[in-house]
Amino acid sequence: QALNWAERYQGPVVVITEMQQADRTQNIRRPNLDGLVVEAREVYKGDNGYRRYESESVSPMPIPGGPGAYVGNGSEHDFTGDTTHRPDHHIHGTERRFGKLKLLNDGTYEEENPGAPVVVMPWGASKGVVREAYNLLTSERVDLGWIYTMFLHPLPDGLLEILRGKDLVIVPELNYQGQWSSILRSEGVQAESITRYDGLPFKYTELAEKIRVRAEQYVASGVVL
Repeated sequence: QALNWAERYQGPVVVITEMQQADRTQNIRRPNLDGLVVEAREVYKGDNGYRRYESESVSPMPIPGGPGAYVGNGSEHDFTGDTTHRPDHHIHGTERRFGKLKLLNDGTYEEENPGAPVVVMPWGASKGVVREAYNLLTSERVDLGWIYTMFLHPLPDGLLEILRGKDLVIVPELNYQGQWSSILRSEGVQAESITRYDGLPFKYTELAEKIRVRAEQYVASGVVL
């Protein structure tokens, strides 16, 4: 039925699977799609000898029904896709996979009040409510910076350096473990979480107060607790 409705509607359809976003109502500006970049993979057009695993990063993509069949299983492969346990192929395959990450670090990020020593950095669907808390605090002249990116791994070029230069990165998170701040700490960032794990979203007034208290603790002590 959804597909039939979409065909009749003749417009864009967005399927939201993230719970917090799917359960909320929010007015947003109509997105400008003029600057949208469509990533186009190179397509394999050869007639034989498709060497899927030979390149240093991304290989040309074979189209089903066209040339370029290859084996894809859970083992390491030689260049044509046959299973191999040769150390040189393991080294090449491992470096090839990790090398692909270099193609992904051109993402964008938001930064406001870059001189602030303490910043708040939300991630995922909590961005909206954290933004409300941030706006409230900055309207009350709390010296607080803002950083946000949709590209968590790898982080966009230059962003990790910015985060490492901050005295404290406050990460509001809807999970018990404080997952994102833990990852940031492993990268040398002085980050700590404000967590909630009762199944409910943050309330921006409560969150603003927690951020305020933590920022004031930092200013009063002069050190990160």
